[in-house]
Amino acid sequence: MGNSRWTSFRVSWRETDLWVAIDRQHYRQEAEQFAMDRILHYREILDAHIIHHPEFRDSLTPVVAPGGIHPLIIAMSDAALAAGTGPMSAVAGAVAEFICRDLLVEYEADEVIIENGGDIFMKLTGPASVAVHAGSSPLSEKIALQVTAEDTPLALCCSSGTVGHSLSFGIADACMIACRDGALADAYATACCNEVKKGDDVHRVTEKALERTEILSAVIIAGDKVGLGGNIEIKIV
Repeated sequence: MGNSRWTSFRVSWRETDLWVAIDRQHYRQEAEQFAMDRILHYREILDAHIIHHPEFRDSLTPVVAPGGIHPLIIAMSDAALAAGTGPMSAVAGAVAEFICRDLLVEYEADEVIIENGGDIFMKLTGPASVAVHAGSSPLSEKIALQVTAEDTPLALCCSSGTVGHSLSFGIADACMIACRDGALADAYATACCNEVKKGDDVHRVTEKALERTEILSAVIIAGDKVGLGGNIEIKIV
């Protein structure tokens, strides 16, 4: 963040708070208003759906989306079904992916990164290091995924039972899940975090997560315990 490779900015509205980075060659100042407009667009779609289907917002278990609905709603519903969580567990990752893809098309950008409350979606042309923030854990920001261009487009979504305001039933300080799909990574991060009830659960939950072919990598931290693995290089920093 904040280096010469990208131009970055922040846009937020209500619960949606994005950090956006675009490669300097393709950044345009109007991209900031474009990103805000896309937030409003997707929030309008979500709010309109919730008016008619309040269970989509309130349920802690999967809710099947009706036919003919917007792809954002379908992505959240499908991710919740896969992970066994409520649809809103996938909202931040889904919005990050949709806005990232919109910016890539609108500005013909080479690289775009969207961070949305700890959930990241990125398209890169070179390597980048993403450290895992885990609150007061001694392992916080000591573990990083070394993402290559070939790994992207990629979602890196993080859930926590001790950091932030999101609802969690677990005690993990951080549970980062990497998938190709933003909604799916977000929902799986929530599901895995919910399963960590004590430090000794970390390795079991990590192994279970990595059995799913759609999960490319996982890093789960609880206190001084860590479970990690997958297809993306992981570095201790």
